[in-house]
Amino acid sequence: MGVVGAAVFLGGVGQAAADVEPGNYTSTTLSAGVVLLQRDARVEGGELVLIGRYPIHPTPTGGYIDLFPGHRVVLNSDGNGGYSGPAYFGDVEIGGITLTPR
Repeated sequence: MGVVGAAVFLGGVGQAAADVEPGNYTSTTLSAGVVLLQRDARVEGGELVLIGRYPIHPTPTGGYIDLFPGHRVVLNSDGNGGYSGPAYFGDVEIGGITLTPR
């Protein structure tokens, strides 16, 4: 909300950003319809805590995470408290991720 307020105050028009809600999730990583990894995860302090801690960059539909250079996962709200989206390596979609609330 502060970013939008600052944009209005400074005379610019900002794009609203959603956040991935803090909480406990089950993370499922998929590729070609096959589950590669399913484990407990949590979102806290603007980070996804999975195998490491990964900053979540807010987007209008949720957020994205750069796991390592060239590997990005997108988290779009599913409207039911969870998130899902594609996983990319460079410009190539290599699979997907879901975060299901626990």
